[in-house]
Amino acid sequence: MFSLAKIFTTFFYLGYSPVAPGTIGSVAAIILWWFFLNINFLYFLTFFLLYILFAYIFTKIYLNDEEKDDPSEIICDEVIGQFIPLFIISSTNDIYLILIAFVSFRIFDIYKLYPANYAETMHGANGVIIDDVIAGVYSLIIVFIFKYLLSL
Repeated sequence: MFSLAKIFTTFFYLGYSPVAPGTIGSVAAIILWWFFLNINFLYFLTFFLLYILFAYIFTKIYLNDEEKDDPSEIICDEVIGQFIPLFIISSTNDIYLILIAFVSFRIFDIYKLYPANYAETMHGANGVIIDDVIAGVYSLIIVFIFKYLLSL
């Protein structure tokens, strides 16, 4: 079971990249979103909900064998966080919105504004995942501003 948890949490070992594993996880999320959006939004929504469930379960399993609270190779949380702002982008042709979602999520994920900084101090799978969900929500707000308020 640990092997499956390792594959899942490191997003097929992409988390072991020596350079910017979180950024690679965000790019992987955008590629997955792109794939699902070209097929069917409901598939993406279903995948997202199942992904959150399995991310929590497998992160918990993975952390049981690790000494660190939030190992850098775990990038399933970045995938979840990056998916969140992509929910309001309805077309893969909205390149500027995709870039805004990517850049803003990476900034919020790195700088951990409150309450993400508090969530990061939590132990276990909650501490790994919740801070990225918060960064994703912050990024969603930025994308919303660019998509709706600035298009008036």
